[in-house]
Amino acid sequence: MKKIFKKITALAAALMIVPVMTVSAAPPVANALTTYSDIYEEIRNMFPDLTGDEAGLIAELTYIHSDFEMSYGVSAVSFDKMLEAYGIPLNDSNSPMIAAYGVVFVGASRDWCIDRGVDPAKMDAAIAKLGGSASAPAASASAPTWKQDGIGWWIENPDGSYLTNQWYLSPGSGLWYYMGTDGYMLTNTTTPDGYSVDADGVWVQ
Repeated sequence: MKKIFKKITALAAALMIVPVMTVSAAPPVANALTTYSDIYEEIRNMFPDLTGDEAGLIAELTYIHSDFEMSYGVSAVSFDKMLEAYGIPLNDSNSPMIAAYGVVFVGASRDWCIDRGVDPAKMDAAIAKLGGSASAPAASASAPTWKQDGIGWWIENPDGSYLTNQWYLSPGSGLWYYMGTDGYMLTNTTTPDGYSVDADGVWVQ
């Protein structure tokens, strides 16, 4: 239950290298509650339908989310960057609850989570436990998805083709990325149409 929480101290330095992006929601518990035990007790009171382990996981995510907000003020990294910075996977038994936290409190797209393999039914049940709404439709089978290999990231269509020489607006984050001639996302460069993208491939506006 406390695997994520134990990473907070060890990975705090990672916050200094993550680009700042906007979060569209706030942690469920005010930043004034600074200890894990305080946050855990408040989460248990707020969401009585959670099991002890689920409340512990939400408390850990709340602590991390709050740390981002305290470090960067009103702005913080997006849900995908929050997961990346702390090495939090979306491919284990905790994934539905982690994804639900992202949807309810960080403004993540439900479809973005489903595209990354999170079970929709389990995520929707977790969203309901957190007081959110799971009324958004499931990801379409025709939706393109992010793929990665040892070279980089690309956007793959359901038919196996991939985007080339074009911009892609990510529905999960609302950020723009440019896919190059070989299909891979461009990073740390200027796109053919004259715009800059950063180390994460995001258009620098």
